[in-house]
Amino acid sequence: MTTKFVRRNMGTIDRAIRIFTGLAMLYFGFIDQSLIDNSTIAYIVGVFGIISIAFAYIAFCPIYTLGNISTAPATNPDTDNG
Repeated sequence: MTTKFVRRNMGTIDRAIRIFTGLAMLYFGFIDQSLIDNSTIAYIVGVFGIISIAFAYIAFCPIYTLGNISTAPATNPDTDNG
């Protein structure tokens, strides 16, 4: 998903890692809270899982923009229609 406002700055491996860790955080935050004793912290972990999966879906990380980091493959500006 590339728009004029949001440029992709996540590559495929980065997105896969975020989806995997996001699913793990969702599981331990909302489903199996045996590892986390405090329910508030478990809820926060679950919310971070949702955020991680959402950013992986749109392939954009706002923190990467602060450091001008991109793990996305380089695109040719002549063929970029976004």
